[in-house]
Amino acid sequence: MEYVFFDIECACVYKNVAKICVFGYCVADENFNILRKEDILINPNGKFHLTDRGGDGIVLPYDYDDFKKYPDFKAFYPKIKALLEGEDKLVFGHAAINDVKYLNLETRRYKLPSFSFQFADTQVLYMAMTETFDRQAGLESLTRIFEIDYTPHCAADDAYATMRIAQAMCERDNCTLPELLEKYGIRYGKIGNYQFSNCVSRRRSEYLSEKRREKRERGEKRAKFNDFVYGYRVKPLSHELRGKRFSFARSIEEDVPLAKSLVKEIVKRGGRYSLKLTGCNVFVQADGDTSVRTDAARRMHEEGKIAEILTLSELQGRLFAEEE
Repeated sequence: MEYVFFDIECACVYKNVAKICVFGYCVADENFNILRKEDILINPNGKFHLTDRGGDGIVLPYDYDDFKKYPDFKAFYPKIKALLEGEDKLVFGHAAINDVKYLNLETRRYKLPSFSFQFADTQVLYMAMTETFDRQAGLESLTRIFEIDYTPHCAADDAYATMRIAQAMCERDNCTLPELLEKYGIRYGKIGNYQFSNCVSRRRSEYLSEKRREKRERGEKRAKFNDFVYGYRVKPLSHELRGKRFSFARSIEEDVPLAKSLVKEIVKRGGRYSLKLTGCNVFVQADGDTSVRTDAARRMHEEGKIAEILTLSELQGRLFAEEE
């Protein structure tokens, strides 16, 4: 079996357009011995407009004028198709779904038959191995982790770096690449008939499912608390908190029994509760809270829009100290 690692650079990428200018690949045997490595330069038939996800400019390590000397994607399609397709190939990329999308768009652009192959992804594999599902591991960061030298955005070097990362992960777990994929429950991505799906790991699917469940439960708890706040109307027994409009951090609101008991005490003493930060002048944060809502409240406090910030312990001390 041959391992085919590939990477693509585009002259420009828009929603439904990806003009490929370089297809880089590195083919290795099952022991990671390099059999072939090449940059295929392609005339994109268009201008260069290169940005990364953050909108910053990207400079490719090529002379842009040289691309006009080469044929367009249609001429290289048979070679690329032969490289990627076949039962004797195990195809890999890093964040490969992006490159698969580019191939799909170019076949449509030039009215060529769809590619048809399965692929795996070193990014997905690394996330599964390390269980770092909350952030994506870029190629450059993994080359630093595994101490691999390469030239960023040189497609063949990116493909080579992807291969070396796969090799390093195999060596770490002392197994072959197919065994590594099986060990971490990697399901291949695929492309065919102009449709494509991403490579995924079983553990990441479980992680995302758990996150969705937690988010749903948090939403249900906040809805329950919101309903309580809207419907709670009692006559205050004192006016010591008159003019005070409280709002809580989300983690406090989601502890519904606690949040309800606090609101009852606040209202009993003449205060009010606001579900919105803009409606409060006292914000209560959980101990050690670093949430987005709390950060926003702190900025509003610095700007003078929120008069006071208390910790949960401080609020409980004020409300329940006399009772104790």
